[in-house]
Amino acid sequence: MTLSDDDIHQRLIEAIIDQRLPPGTRLGEDKLGQAFGVSRTRIRQVLIRLAQEQVVTLQPNKGASVAEPTVDEAREVFEARCVIEALLVQRFVARGAGPQAAQLEADLQALADCIEAEEAARQGGDHAMALRHSGNFHLLLADASGHHTFAGFLRKLVSRTSLILMSYAPVSLSRPVGQAAPVRWVQACRCDEHRGLLDALRQASTDARATPKAVALMTEHLAHIEAGLCFSQPLTPRCALGEALAERA
Repeated sequence: MTLSDDDIHQRLIEAIIDQRLPPGTRLGEDKLGQAFGVSRTRIRQVLIRLAQEQVVTLQPNKGASVAEPTVDEAREVFEARCVIEALLVQRFVARGAGPQAAQLEADLQALADCIEAEEAARQGGDHAMALRHSGNFHLLLADASGHHTFAGFLRKLVSRTSLILMSYAPVSLSRPVGQAAPVRWVQACRCDEHRGLLDALRQASTDARATPKAVALMTEHLAHIEAGLCFSQPLTPRCALGEALAERA
């Protein structure tokens, strides 16, 4: 089946979020075309779209590569996320007093399921999937808030956050079950903080006076991630493009 441009875009974004495409990785049009079975022209259009989202860098005569965020860019991303996600939390819990109360309960359960999936993936040694669930927690909350503009902004910021983590977060090594070689990974969010935030969201959904607490926990959560970055460490090494784009089991 021929992949659409949206499919190719999504797979590249997932490879970045899963930390399979580190910052600086060269994105050759020929190799990508072969990997996805499409023409260079279509690959070029996807790369232009990714460049507009600031996750890919396009340079004349050098081609495309995964963006390497600077320290200033990293701080700006977290600053933007604090502003956006504080408002999204308010919009999320505000539905508890309206006709969307039933849907709110379903959304809270979806967040709880996401946390469970993240914990299960991490315990099983699948850190890439754990990272994806970690980002999905924030995206689920954003989508459920009903603020489509900010939810769209956040989706792009989550992708850029993955690049920031690969560039500046401390690296750990683990050996997944059934795999001989250890793998490098960095942790994005802490499940316990997500659980604390979920509890605050539940409380605020029935008592508006608890909303400031939920907002504060989201802001503190993002601040903790930023505080864990080491801006003096070298960037993550490059990887093989073909291996990074291989289908996950």
